[in-house]
Order: sequence, then C-alpha cells, then structure tokens
Amino acid sequence: MTDIFLGPKRYVQRPGALADAGAELKAFGRRPLILTDDIVGAILRPLLEESLRAADLTPFHVRFGVECSLAEIGRVSEIGRAEKADVIVGAGGGKAIDTARAVAGRLDLPLVTLPTSAATCSAASTVSVIYEKGVRTDTIDGKAAELVLVDSAVIAAAPSRLLAAGLGDTLAKWYEGKPTFDRTPDPSPSLQAALALSTQVKETIFMHGLDAKLDADGGKHSPAVEKMIEANILMAGVIGGIGGKTFRVALAHGLLYGMTVLPQTHRLLHGEVVSYGLAVQACLEGKEAELRRLIPFFSKLGLPLTLEELGIHSVEDPLFREGLRRTCAKGGSAHNLPLPVDERILLRAIQEVEQRVRQMRS
Repeated sequence: MTDIFLGPKRYVQRPGALADAGAELKAFGRRPLILTDDIVGAILRPLLEESLRAADLTPFHVRFGVECSLAEIGRVSEIGRAEKADVIVGAGGGKAIDTARAVAGRLDLPLVTLPTSAATCSAASTVSVIYEKGVRTDTIDGKAAELVLVDSAVIAAAPSRLLAAGLGDTLAKWYEGKPTFDRTPDPSPSLQAALALSTQVKETIFMHGLDAKLDADGGKHSPAVEKMIEANILMAGVIGGIGGKTFRVALAHGLLYGMTVLPQTHRLLHGEVVSYGLAVQACLEGKEAELRRLIPFFSKLGLPLTLEELGIHSVEDPLFREGLRRTCAKGGSAHNLPLPVDERILLRAIQEVEQRVRQMRS
C-alpha cells in the first residue's frame, strides 16, 4: 500500500522573489495571516510592505512563540479565526513554518511559505514536528503549501551555519532512507524514486556543499549556493514526501528527538544534531567508506561531531542516559535500521565517533 503526502504545488526560487509576494498571495486571499518571529519579521516587513500594499492586501502579522506546540497552534488558529484570515503565510525557519502548516490545516485555508534559511525542508514539507517545552512529542501529517516562495538573496545572506545544518539534514534523506529501502522486499515505484532522488542529491551535496559554505561565509551569492538552497528545501521536501514515513527517518533523527531532553541541545539547529547522528548511525552500521566521507565533510562544514560540541560533558549525566533510552525506545525510528539498537550499543557507537574525530583532528 502506498500512503504519502505530496507538496508543494508550486516552488519559486530566485533572488528578489519576495518583491512579487503581493501578486503571488493575491491568488489565494486578501487577508493573509503572516506568522514570523521578531528577527524574521524585522527582515521581511520592509521587503513585503510595498508589494502587499500594491496588491491591495490587508495582512496582519502574528508573532511566533518559542516552538511548534499544540498550544501555539491553537493560539494562532484562534487569532486567524478572529481576524478572518483567508490565507496562512509561514515565514522564517522550520518551527514557525511547521506551526503555520498546522494552523492552515486546522482552519482549512491555503498555505504559503516564505523560508528565510535553508536549514530545513519545512517550507516544502507536509509534516509538522510538535514540541512541548523543547522536547519533541509527535510528528503530524499536515498541509502541503500552495506556494513556496524562496528569495535566494535573503537566504544567501543568512548565517552560513544555517546552510551547513541544512546540508546535513538533507544528506539524512539517503543515509536514513537507504536502510529502509534495503529491507523492503518489493519496493514501490515511489520508494524507488525516493532512493534515486536522494542518491542524486547526496552526490550533488558532496560535490558543491563545501564551495557553497565557503561562498556563504564570504557573503557571495554563487551558483553553488543556489544549488544547495534548492537541495535543502525543495529536493529534501520532495524526497520526504514520496518516500513516505519509513524513508524519512532512522537513527539520526531518533537520536535528535531523544536528546531533546537535554536543555543544552536546544541551542543547536535541527540539522546540526542530525549530522552528528548520521556519524553515529554509520558507526552502528559499520559503514567504513561512508564514515571516511562524512566525518571530514561535516568537520569542514563546522558541524558538531563530539559530545562536547553538543554541550554534553559526561556520559553519566542522567539526562544523557534518558536521551539514550528515548532514542532506543520500542517503536522508535532507530529501529528502522536492519540491526539491533539498544542503549549499550548506541553508547558504544557514540564513543567510536569520539575516537574517530580525535584521531582525525590530532
């Protein structure tokens, strides 16, 4: 049986794309609810105001809270009803856009996303990750965007750390999806397509990712940056959609969600922890060739590769142990791997990553 969510319906990426936001939004409504945090709002409002006014739209801006939680989804939904919104616009990063997607689904309104970073594929995804006080509690299927409007000049000007984190998260599509594919006796055409696309995107990232990071570090909006923006947002979203639930995640995302019990990990980006998890997963699987490729690549991107860089100072920390337990809990995505995973085995793989990184840096 195939049961997947596909999106977005339309994807536009080019420098200056936000100048056309008013004309684009007008196709979906006249009263857009624009959900952003304070930092993103300060960046976007000057870029949007003239365009929205010229299109004769009457937008209202809603300040996004700390996380995509059920309470935040409910709060924004109530504001949308009261203000008679007719289109929901999620702008900024993954959590704000995930919230906007859930609100659009709850209110049965069109969704438009305006990503300001390439750190995740949320803008082109169809799922929302739910958190409560920083701890991931659920992932829910949601609403595909009618339009993803990507102003690549804005994204290229964002801190390069965001682009690097997105590269790690996008690589996870292959590294976590391939074990699922290999365990499927008769993979569907959609699963075969997800594997083919993720393989292509993986090689594109290894070919252009470091150049894109260096260009972004230097404030250069280059063809490599454009390629990596599209890979991180559009292609990752499409792969996650056609691959279905099982192709999306394995140990790397399982470790990310398990470790959210540690407050110090909340300062890290989604893709930073996922990247670390990919190194741990490759150790678990004994993928020597991939480890020789991944660890130097992530190091050059500036992604965290040690517990210390994750803010974890002792493997005896009770919260760290709880994170291991959650990662290995029955029914979790860590068990999508074709091998047993428990807390002892996981800790051994983490310690192997520590050793390999020390050797590489010595």
